[in-house]
Amino acid sequence: DQLEGLLERVEIEVMSSRGDLEAIRKAITSGYFPICARLQRNGSYTTKKHPQTVHIHPSSGLAQVLPRWVVYH
Repeated sequence: DQLEGLLERVEIEVMSSRGDLEAIRKAITSGYFPICARLQRNGSYTTKKHPQTVHIHPSSGLAQVLPRWVVYH
């Protein structure tokens, strides 16, 4: 409900992407752009808004996977 209200406020059409995981990933990543990081060739991540090198904690389930993009908190 909250997301739908925000979309209406900025006049973005609400549409479903059920089953289209790529579109859903892009929407989440672009919506949380200030708190996302991209994988670098050396295995570290670089944040996008204020470029810093960051790493996934070794105990995280993502530490073995190393996705191309991460949204963090």
